[in-house]
Amino acid sequence: MAWPRRGRRYQRWWGYPPQYPYAYPPMYPPAAQPMPQSPEDELAALEDYKKELEDEKASIEKEISDVEARIKELKAMLEKGGVQPPGP
Repeated sequence: MAWPRRGRRYQRWWGYPPQYPYAYPPMYPPAAQPMPQSPEDELAALEDYKKELEDEKASIEKEISDVEARIKELKAMLEKGGVQPPGP
């Protein structure tokens, strides 16, 4: 009895293109162009976005300063040769 060749055995599962129509990505209609905004609406939206970015920047700068402070603490502990307390 001869063993079936492995390539033929799995060909129907691994063949390209897929045999099933649902395997293809669905075709969506093209996205509609956004409605043109009035200059006042666009200005307000941009100012809100700028405020969000500034808040995010401040948050990131605070996190960086916290990390730098922790780095300084750890370096000081290593220089003293002390035991490291459990971190937060």
